[in-house]
Amino acid sequence: MPPTPRTRILGVSLRNARIEANFGLRELARRIGVAPAMLSSWEQARRTPSLTDVAGILGAIGAVGQVRRDILCIANGTAEQCWVVRGTLGSPARTMALAAHDESAQSIVTWDPFGIPEVLRILRPRPDTQSAPLEAFVTDQALREGVGGPSQTLRSFARTAAGSRSLALHIVPADLAWQAGLTTAFDRYSMNSGESVVYCGQRGLGIFTVDPRETGSPFDADIKLVRQIAASHGRMPGFPPTPGSALAS
Repeated sequence: MPPTPRTRILGVSLRNARIEANFGLRELARRIGVAPAMLSSWEQARRTPSLTDVAGILGAIGAVGQVRRDILCIANGTAEQCWVVRGTLGSPARTMALAAHDESAQSIVTWDPFGIPEVLRILRPRPDTQSAPLEAFVTDQALREGVGGPSQTLRSFARTAAGSRSLALHIVPADLAWQAGLTTAFDRYSMNSGESVVYCGQRGLGIFTVDPRETGSPFDADIKLVRQIAASHGRMPGFPPTPGSALAS
């Protein structure tokens, strides 16, 4: 069974907690009595640890307080196909959840009809790692309203999102997108395990849902339509692409 959003977030949470506590993978595995390969498979969401295993890891690294409670909460129900992560845009919980899916995806498509897509705005915890190719759609209105002017804003966000990945950035006329009914922001992660995960960010929370591989994503039609609009009516600002990026219209 493919990992759920909650399993992926748990794996990244355990890895980050281990690194924060200055434990190596082999050292921690020896302390809790499992093979290093098993601990690695938990951190990479290839396998799901039991609640007892998670509690043992947290005890071994000395995790206490809110960190311990948050990770145990994630671990309690990893089979659920939906996961609500609470926090405002840019909060540690949302950033970590998005990074967990970024690291496991084959490709990502992001669209926001009213602002800069969230995945372009977060600082990834591990920017040096290879990330999935990203196709981003941004409205001309979002660029006009950006702080520092359109070119400066887009260049800054593109540089942050690109890193070592391939980035294709499309500028879409807002009025045409709204007329077509493209009014819901989302990220679609095409996962290595075959299914799609859709993320919808709101003011105080983000929602992850899984689309089984046999049905596809309900947002596929929206992606096809916004691509058509961008191809027919889109434009690109006049500045060179950032290093590591492929800016296409």
